[in-house]
Amino acid sequence: MDASLLLFLLVFFAPPPQVSVSFSLVVAPPPVKAVRKKRLLEMTSAYSGEPGDGRKGVELLKIPLRARLSDGEEVEIGPFLPSEVPAGRSLMNEVIVEGRAWPFEEEFHDEESYRAYFLSHAAFVVRSLDGGDVAGTFYVKPNFPGRCGHVCNGGFITAEPWRRRGVGRLMAKCFLRFAKDLGYASSYFNLVFQSNEASVHLWDSLGFRKVAEIPNCARLRGLDTLDTALGYYYDLTALPDDYDPCCGPS
Repeated sequence: MDASLLLFLLVFFAPPPQVSVSFSLVVAPPPVKAVRKKRLLEMTSAYSGEPGDGRKGVELLKIPLRARLSDGEEVEIGPFLPSEVPAGRSLMNEVIVEGRAWPFEEEFHDEESYRAYFLSHAAFVVRSLDGGDVAGTFYVKPNFPGRCGHVCNGGFITAEPWRRRGVGRLMAKCFLRFAKDLGYASSYFNLVFQSNEASVHLWDSLGFRKVAEIPNCARLRGLDTLDTALGYYYDLTALPDDYDPCCGPS
């Protein structure tokens, strides 16, 4: 046999050598787009959020506050107590059923969904000091995500027995104080329905600016035609540092 052919056969059919392989696993960082996507998913806006206790950032505030309503009733304004969450959800569902001030049609049927909407950030209760009844509730949270997260939104509910006693005005003034102290630069209310005359008067009287108008925006109970929604803006940087929400008439 030819020597070169013999060498070829030996090399070709020889058993493979024993090779020892070692390696370390290196995990590459996620792409920038993936990081941004995750961050977006974590952001909240006026109509979304994670279930919370309504105490996000409240350590920055000088609370609780005390005030007197127009009829002399003394109340306290502070974060939700755990025992007040069911009452808050009940009030939320009552105004949804009324169908005149909020855009929702479906009630919050469980506490978790209510916490995700109303208690995702900072939320407060006006409670009677004589009996502890919940007279009203309101929240302060981002209206928009990301680069517009410095614009906040608020939602306000006054319990029916406490209406026309100054609870709404007190909550609105506390909202301004708290929103500024929480670090927001401005506030914008998306849907103030024109037929809600008390709400329109309140924001006008407190110096909010009507900056938007959406005709035929809302199907409200008791109205034969679609209602107009107004957008109200407030520059919180212009609010005096010594602004006291509990001073003056409520």
